[in-house]
Amino acid sequence: MFIDMRADSYEAAEEFLLEVPKFTTKNPLEQTQRFYTFLQDWDQGSCAEDRLGSIIHIAGTNGKGSVCAFIESVCMEAGKRVGMFTSPHLVTMRERFRINGENVSEDAFVAAFNWLGERLVEYNALNPSNTPYEPSFFERLFFMGIYIFSRACVEFTILETGLGGRLDATNVVKAPRLCVITEVGFDHMEYLGNTLEQIAGEKAGIIKAGVPVVFCGRRNAVNGVIRDKASHCGADCHCVSKKDYKINEIKKKYIDFSVRSRYYDYGRLNIKGTALYQVENAAIAIRACELLGFGAAEIKSGIAKMNWSGRMEEILPNVYIDGAHNEDGIEAFAESVSRAAGNDFCGKCIIIFSAVKDKAYDSMIKRISKLTAVTEFVVTRIPGERGTDLAELADKFRMYSEREVRIFEKPEEALAYALSTKGENGRVYIVGSLYLVGIIKARAAEL
Repeated sequence: MFIDMRADSYEAAEEFLLEVPKFTTKNPLEQTQRFYTFLQDWDQGSCAEDRLGSIIHIAGTNGKGSVCAFIESVCMEAGKRVGMFTSPHLVTMRERFRINGENVSEDAFVAAFNWLGERLVEYNALNPSNTPYEPSFFERLFFMGIYIFSRACVEFTILETGLGGRLDATNVVKAPRLCVITEVGFDHMEYLGNTLEQIAGEKAGIIKAGVPVVFCGRRNAVNGVIRDKASHCGADCHCVSKKDYKINEIKKKYIDFSVRSRYYDYGRLNIKGTALYQVENAAIAIRACELLGFGAAEIKSGIAKMNWSGRMEEILPNVYIDGAHNEDGIEAFAESVSRAAGNDFCGKCIIIFSAVKDKAYDSMIKRISKLTAVTEFVVTRIPGERGTDLAELADKFRMYSEREVRIFEKPEEALAYALSTKGENGRVYIVGSLYLVGIIKARAAEL
């Protein structure tokens, strides 16, 4: 039996959403599409999608959120009003809906939640059946985002896929202006396939007829799949590979780099932080922004001003959180840690690690254990059923390294230990799961 509710507070709306199963089988895309069409027709004959401005649809394994944030920053620098839908959130669910770089208000969140509940009641009344349409957790948030952005008079809407692309709820949008596919690697193989070609095929499912696509050209196996799909759809293809950017200098607080462009001469560009992988993401975003018609000055300034939580973010002095949670993400994280340590770093370097059960944490731990700058490993547990057993994580580290491995049940306890141990010049890195990063970030804000 279909059940929905109205909420009189943000807390009530959030509680209801958290009770919606997040990791169950998604609805067939056709069902999601039918409800999306109903919303367009319901909206007084005016398609809500028409009020989302130019839609930029972004898929990929790693880097999606960062590319979204780079494009958002350029839009804002150009004086455009921009809405951005991303996932997951770190601290508050409102992070998933941003307008001009700010989380939506609690009132706006509740209004969208109640609007969706009312529409679901109407839709299921008009389509009586034994199996009413029950949106998944992600579908609900996506529809709420459509409502929020369509009423915020945005000129650009940036949509990040949740999982894959072809069958993702966001793929119901009919007419994006641009599609972007970031680095494609191994993650969520139980849903997307066991080969890079299969995974790339799912990501490439967002490509639409005649809509240009910008993609990361790191792997030949992936490149061929994306090019074939784009050719089939009559979509112009724009590949960004390592030959299109160059790191000039790495400072303590920023990276100086250059890009090769057929549009503009940017000279030297800067991005905040020391995450090397962000240079690739910035280069992809730059190519996307060029195709969207933004000028060189707007792009250069927007790239430099971008802020995105959880990506080698310094939350306390010499304490960094990074959301890497798969093999490619960890490889990029490890490269950044190695470059930051250099040859003259002699302080303590502590890594706090945790992972969810369905991730390839063995290979992640194996790679992290090769970091010679690390002096100590700390493992902790993510709350809930998905958290991996602490003893299992500790045993994996001890299998690959002879360095000290400490165990703390709670992430807050792990952070407290690391802060008390690292010393004035030491460093702490928190990695392995976005859930872990969110918990640590919230705790750090209280210190």
